[in-house]
Amino acid sequence: MPSAIHVPSVSPRSTRLPLARPDLRLLDAVGQCGDLTEAARRSGLRAAAAQRRLERLDQATGLRLTLRDAHVARLSPDGARLLVAGRRFFRQVDQAVQTEIYGRGTEALNAPRVLNIATAEPLMEDLVEDAADTLGILLSVSHDTPRQVLGQLAGYRVDAAHTWGVEGLPQSVDRAVRVYEVLDDPLWVTLPLGHPLAGRDTVSLADLREENWVSEAGPRAEVLVRRVYQRAGLTPPSRIQVTGASVARGMLRRGDAIGLGSPACPAVFAPSLVRRSLVERPRRAAGLLVDPAVVPGALAQRLASLLTARCLGRFTEQHGDLLRDPWWADWLDGQRVLLDRRIEAARSLQPPPALPDESVQVDVEDLRLLRAVADHGSINRAAAVLSISQSALTRRIHRLELRLGARLLVRSSRGTDLTVPTRQFLARLAGFETELLAVGLGGAADRLPSGAPGGAFQPRTHRSPRGGGARPGRSSSERSAGRPAAAGRN
Repeated sequence: MPSAIHVPSVSPRSTRLPLARPDLRLLDAVGQCGDLTEAARRSGLRAAAAQRRLERLDQATGLRLTLRDAHVARLSPDGARLLVAGRRFFRQVDQAVQTEIYGRGTEALNAPRVLNIATAEPLMEDLVEDAADTLGILLSVSHDTPRQVLGQLAGYRVDAAHTWGVEGLPQSVDRAVRVYEVLDDPLWVTLPLGHPLAGRDTVSLADLREENWVSEAGPRAEVLVRRVYQRAGLTPPSRIQVTGASVARGMLRRGDAIGLGSPACPAVFAPSLVRRSLVERPRRAAGLLVDPAVVPGALAQRLASLLTARCLGRFTEQHGDLLRDPWWADWLDGQRVLLDRRIEAARSLQPPPALPDESVQVDVEDLRLLRAVADHGSINRAAAVLSISQSALTRRIHRLELRLGARLLVRSSRGTDLTVPTRQFLARLAGFETELLAVGLGGAADRLPSGAPGGAFQPRTHRSPRGGGARPGRSSSERSAGRPAAAGRN
């Protein structure tokens, strides 16, 4: 009884996906701890078995996914990208099982155990600890410029990004994202104590146009100070040094320039500096962008609210002098009201139904069997293509039905076929596979030469996203340096 639902065919390359769930767990463990023995233990393997599996993955994908020796292992840029793309793929599969086979809502996703997040602002350690305590989520944090943070999200190196924009947050990058507001972020100016205008409570941008400024560039490469002046209808200063956040903070501390600050930025404290309100009340938008296929909406909303609460708390603790200006006091009261509403809205969200445990999740071998039945129209023809008997294929799909607690096959006098929900599930799966192959395996920075041992340290340099190299002969501590730390890890 063939169904009218069309299941898109996929390329021969994707009929046997090179990455299964156990492989993903091993790559995740390598990325989290950097030690081959510990990564093997977390994956339930011996070190030698983990080494062989990593070599097999390198050969299957044609990529160098890890850089390792007998004891140390870390993800290469290709491995990091495949890990994020693979995590997204399997969570899309889980979501499709929930929505198509079980008929549940689109938010039927459990929170990930570790959330990889890039940020353009230094996150406070207490925020990381609060996320572990109150949200049950570990944050693996990397810091970069606003533009590079979006690049990490678009390049499948992280699952979430905390950043800002002058004209508002980007509504889209080169992958599906959902945007959550963190703060309507007004700006002040930081001046040397001996500046002629330092004695005023409020100063004007127009009076500071001839000063030496330091500024960051936003996600669209817009220079913050220049854009603020343009939005105020003023000619931008002629002397603006554009640099990263850390260099800008150092220049402000030394009194080499003046600059803009905000509640979402860490304060620059020095006896020689003062903060003053601006007459023009310039603002920027700070927010959280997440991959909705990986991060459930309820978790993203609660994390955004936690970010807002921490920014407001830090503002009152560190910038109480600004509250002498009634405008700032009114702004703070308004932000607290909005935060209370968002927290209440987040609490009202029903938690998503729990996904099955690992023993009942659909893996790539299950997908291969179901795809064969869909592609060839019947159990008989699919069994012949898979080189197994019809009864054996039927039993294997029946065992999958028992594991999932869901019906996948429909039997009639005309034979055995997939149910309509199962075909709908497979129709969605084709797009997920295409994305995984295009993002996780396409555009590789460093493909393995034919016959090369998978992932072993080679005499040649391995390129990183920043163009740096992994030099042979470095010590274990040097090789493990630079990995983003997973805050809250055991």
